[in-house]
Amino acid sequence: MFDRVVEGETLEFGVSGLLHESNLVMYDRQTESLWSQSLGKALVGEYVGTELDLVSAQFMTVGEVREFAPDATILSEDTGHTRDYRTNPYAGYEESERLIAPVTRQDARFPMKEIMYVFRIPDGPAVAVPRAGLPSGSFATDIDGRDVALEHDGVRTWVTVDGAETPVYLEMWFSFVTQHGENAEVWEVGGPS
Repeated sequence: MFDRVVEGETLEFGVSGLLHESNLVMYDRQTESLWSQSLGKALVGEYVGTELDLVSAQFMTVGEVREFAPDATILSEDTGHTRDYRTNPYAGYEESERLIAPVTRQDARFPMKEIMYVFRIPDGPAVAVPRAGLPSGSFATDIDGRDVALEHDGVRTWVTVDGAETPVYLEMWFSFVTQHGENAEVWEVGGPS
C-alpha cells in the first residue's frame, strides 16, 4: 500500500489480487480504479488513462541501504498479520520460465525473467537495460534523438535524458516486452549496440 498525489488528490493504493498480462494490478481505495503496476496508468475506472509520476527504485541489500541511505526507513515485519515474512511465497519463480498467467507478447532476446532497469524517454520509447553484467561506470548514447546518460556504481543506477534526471525502476523482461510492446527499446550498456 502506498499513497500518491494524482490530479491534486492523494490516493491510497493497494493490491487488487488481479493480474493483467501476468503483471500485478493495483487499485486506489478512493475510486477503486484499477492501475497497471508496470505502466503506472489507470486501466479501468474514474482515472482511466491517467498516469502516475514514476519514482526511481534501486535493487539493494539492507546493508547497502544502511550504507547509502542511513536515514531510510526499513519496514517492520510486525504488521499485525500472522504471515511469515522471512519466506518467499514465490520461491523458484524467478528461475523458471513459467508465468502465473499467459502473456500476449514474448521476445526471446533475453530470458523471460531477466531483470531490467527501465526508464522512459519523455514523449518517446521505454528503454530496458539488462541488470545482469551491467558494468560500473558512466555511459552515453542517443535514443530517439535524445542524449541519454547512465551511471552505475556497482549498486545504484542513475539515468539522465538531455541532462534531466529520469526515474529508473526494475522490471522483468517478459513484463517489459508485453507492457511496452512496439514502444520499447533495449540498450545493452557495455555490450553490443
